[in-house]
Amino acid sequence: MAKKESLLSKVKAAVKKVTAKPQSKKATTKSKVTAKPQSKKATTKSKVTAKPISTLKQFKTYKSKTNEKYMSKSQIAHFIKILNDWKVELSSELSRTVNNMQADVTTYADPNDRASQESEMALELRNRDRERKLIKKINDTLKNIDEDEYGYCMGCGEEIGLKRLQARPTATLCIDCKTLQEIKEKQMAK
Repeated sequence: MAKKESLLSKVKAAVKKVTAKPQSKKATTKSKVTAKPQSKKATTKSKVTAKPISTLKQFKTYKSKTNEKYMSKSQIAHFIKILNDWKVELSSELSRTVNNMQADVTTYADPNDRASQESEMALELRNRDRERKLIKKINDTLKNIDEDEYGYCMGCGEEIGLKRLQARPTATLCIDCKTLQEIKEKQMAK
């Protein structure tokens, strides 16, 4: 019985040593080795997620007047301002990313750090590519405004609606046509 207790106490002591050492090593290695990259990662992640949220919050809702005609001059001016402001913001974000990528050319010795950096760069590039496509769509929408086709569905010709345009200023299809398009896309994927 005494042997069992001594073995049990030795095992408990060994477990405490094993579990205590890696935790302290992990804490010290993280603060020593990766303190600077973590702060850069945190700032880039917050910048990536913060910008799209602020972009959506900046859309001011249009309050239509009583008996106002659909796509009146004031409504068109409102959407032109939204689209131009959005385009400027996205363009500045694209140029900021290019400048950061040129400035942050750091070669890490640790393969894990390099992999993290490359995956962050890939994510950043994917987001910027999405924004580049959105800028093209904004330009197409501004062209539709110049041709007096904005606000009307490209599929059926009906009004898209102010609420839908407020939610997605680059919308080209009414909600019914968009729903049908999504159903067809799902069927084609199967």
